[in-house]
Amino acid sequence: MSEYAITAGDVVKLAQPYRPEDWTTQQPMDWPGFEYGLVAEFEDDEHVSLFLYDRDGQLFVRQQSPARPLVVPTMVDFSFDQLERYESLVGADNFWDCL
Repeated sequence: MSEYAITAGDVVKLAQPYRPEDWTTQQPMDWPGFEYGLVAEFEDDEHVSLFLYDRDGQLFVRQQSPARPLVVPTMVDFSFDQLERYESLVGADNFWDCL
């Protein structure tokens, strides 16, 4: 990572898009994958958990087993060297305006 300090709520860009196999088969052939993440929590000094979304704003959500009516985005863990700082949302008036 560079000299930037990442905090919870920051938006990061993945160095390589995340393309889970079960999602890839349901998307158009040119779908780039989940390229962005919202920092949800820190695992340790080298890893962070992200809520992922693609350039169209689609969140990464996995089906729960057994299926439940409430759908919650899935957190995925990454090391800091897999991320690039994209946007800090601290002080933003509206979350979606920053994306």
